[in-house]
Amino acid sequence: MTITTPKFTADNVLSLVNSHYNLLGTLKPLQGYCDQNYLLTTPDNERYIVKIANNAEPLSALEMQNAAMEHLVNRHCQVPNVINNNYNDAITKISATDTNANTSSVFNMRVLSYLTGDFYAQIESKTANGPLWSSLGQFIAQIDNSLADFTHPGAFRYLEWDLAQGYPICMSKKHLLTTSQAVLVDKFLMLYQTQTLPVIGQLPQGVIHNDANDHNVLVDSITTPTKVTGLIDFGDMVHTHIINDLAITCAYALMGQEHPLKALTAIVSAYHQVRPLSDLELEVLYSLVALRLCTTVCNAALAIKENPDNEYLNISVAPAWQLLTLLSTCNPFAVLCQLRTACGLPLDNGKSKNEIVNYRKKHLGKTLSLSYKEPLKIVRGQGAYLYNEYGTPYLDMVNNVCHVGHCHPKVVSAGQNQLAKLNTNTRYLHDNIVEYSEKLLATMPEKLSVCMLVNSGSEANELAFRLAQNFTGSKQLLTVDGAYHGNTSACIEASPYKFDGPGGKGAADYVHKVTLPDPYRGKYQGENTATDYANDVAQVIADIEAKGEQVGTFICESLQGVAGQIIMPEGYLTQVYQLVRNAGGVCIADEVQVGFGRVGTHMWAFETQNVVPDIVTLGKPIGNGHPMAAVITTQAIADAFVNGMEYFNTFGGNPVSCAIGNAVLDVIKQERLQENALTVGHYLLNRFKTLQEEYSIIGDVRGLGLFIGVELVTDRETKTPATDETGKLVEFAKAHQVLLSTEGRFYNILKIKPPIVFSKRDADIFVNVIEQGLKQLNINSN
Repeated sequence: MTITTPKFTADNVLSLVNSHYNLLGTLKPLQGYCDQNYLLTTPDNERYIVKIANNAEPLSALEMQNAAMEHLVNRHCQVPNVINNNYNDAITKISATDTNANTSSVFNMRVLSYLTGDFYAQIESKTANGPLWSSLGQFIAQIDNSLADFTHPGAFRYLEWDLAQGYPICMSKKHLLTTSQAVLVDKFLMLYQTQTLPVIGQLPQGVIHNDANDHNVLVDSITTPTKVTGLIDFGDMVHTHIINDLAITCAYALMGQEHPLKALTAIVSAYHQVRPLSDLELEVLYSLVALRLCTTVCNAALAIKENPDNEYLNISVAPAWQLLTLLSTCNPFAVLCQLRTACGLPLDNGKSKNEIVNYRKKHLGKTLSLSYKEPLKIVRGQGAYLYNEYGTPYLDMVNNVCHVGHCHPKVVSAGQNQLAKLNTNTRYLHDNIVEYSEKLLATMPEKLSVCMLVNSGSEANELAFRLAQNFTGSKQLLTVDGAYHGNTSACIEASPYKFDGPGGKGAADYVHKVTLPDPYRGKYQGENTATDYANDVAQVIADIEAKGEQVGTFICESLQGVAGQIIMPEGYLTQVYQLVRNAGGVCIADEVQVGFGRVGTHMWAFETQNVVPDIVTLGKPIGNGHPMAAVITTQAIADAFVNGMEYFNTFGGNPVSCAIGNAVLDVIKQERLQENALTVGHYLLNRFKTLQEEYSIIGDVRGLGLFIGVELVTDRETKTPATDETGKLVEFAKAHQVLLSTEGRFYNILKIKPPIVFSKRDADIFVNVIEQGLKQLNINSN
């Protein structure tokens, strides 16, 4: 039905009110969305509200509003009361004739009692205060408690402003937003879809007011407000989830506040005192507050497009965008912890850290390591941050697994959606594996045209060794000193970091170490040492051939991680690949830690050396924390693997993994995260180089994109490793909510590999903590 807004003149309305209610006086028009509203003041200075509904408003909805107001008045709530007309009816039917169109429309008119007080929106200082926030929370809780036993057929209706409809409403209208606005709204819609929607059916339901905005809430003063005195406009009442009433109240009350989370905790704790909130209601509240704001801006976008001259439509839009922007920097779990604490509820911390540590030692193997002297219990993640059981945020500087940010909602949603449909092995046909492989291979050089999906970086390297051996017929393996390639038997044999370390048994007779090409601490120092290091590889090849063996495989991380965040000299891989291939071998690029745009300039780190490997292994970031990995190779090498033995992987390439991997690639592209890694990485590198000028303990700063190493030494001339100092600095950073780790043979190199959503603001936080640590630990300065 086309909505017709009533357009009665003031004289018409006065005549109708006098005729049906025996009331006289003067009228003052009030703002309305698509209704006509007037303030009627009688000669005796009595005041009433006259409301004429648009013709699309169902009669049952108006009857429901009247019944609800009467119900609340009987329970001593400060809301308007309905004034019956001369025929003792609460609703009066009136008609208007359009002479131009020769038509007549019927409208419903009501007269309500007038509540004294000022509008919340008129408060002179938009930074409200504790007493008012508490009063607001208690007032809305009283309304919800009083409506708990109220029901009416008119409340069971479809309403765009019902938060239960918020998600589909926003999805249908977000195309009207600007690109940056849509990105912000999308973030909250994905949060709602992944965390709130799955549990929404468990929330208590009832009839609620549904619109306690700052133009419907009355206060005792606009200069020094301390108390809510009334609630008006019941036009959006609906049967829905009761928590929505509090969410809507908070959404409007938080707008314009200097400290909105302070206001949120005050309102919620006061509400909880009157109407205790369930654990689930508290958990979803943050998401619902954001959804109300998203609904506001999306509905406004359409309404503004259709009615560009209606200024009333813009009232809440600007503050809503400001609040959404601020809320986007908050973590829902951290907010939940604050809310539970404010409500006097215990935090659900699960098992104690000591219980978990003791169980791990007894039942999970004594070699399962922990970070830090005092281990952390981490229960949530978002973006570049991890959160402990108390909601304390920690800036994550080392997690190169959750590549596009912890719990990225698009990645989470992709996994949830596919998991709800199907997950099975690759013996059945499914689109996901083809779509993902096509998208992944499109990022590779044309020669690399075969994709084999597995479950971990270790498994990828294990398979890569098998492929190489089948192709070359040789088991002879060259690996870089200090390298780490995984935890399977074959990977341990290829990892000097393991076989030369504690518990290791040294290199197998077919494994040959080549010199680590370290421009700072290595055998040949300086940037132009590629040929020197390549000559060492040539000597190893010659030694293998002198024994009558053929070179089989050369494996090398495209950037050396565990060995010390090493950036190899330019041209090193170009020369080494040629040497290996001339000897009949194949070259594996291990991109498990450094791929997917981390280097910033390229999607793959091997591209920075201007080479095309024969085999590329991928892992860690590929699934953003989901166990997934891949081997990319040439058609010739893949064909050589066809020897009669079937290769099958139960989980590799399953539909869920492929959906997640696909989402990761999409996010990298859509959010321009490779470019972010380049820009922010360059900024962070320069900040450390500036710090290096002040502190002599910083011997070297190196990196590409968001792969950075900072090497600490006690003496720049001798390059003596500052191992103890590095350990203390890592613990200091942890105490100041920054998570760091070390690399290198002497554990004196700060490993910096954060999720590539890492921002300049995060970089400043990180460097400032490091500088503070250097000062407080009395570490030497220049």
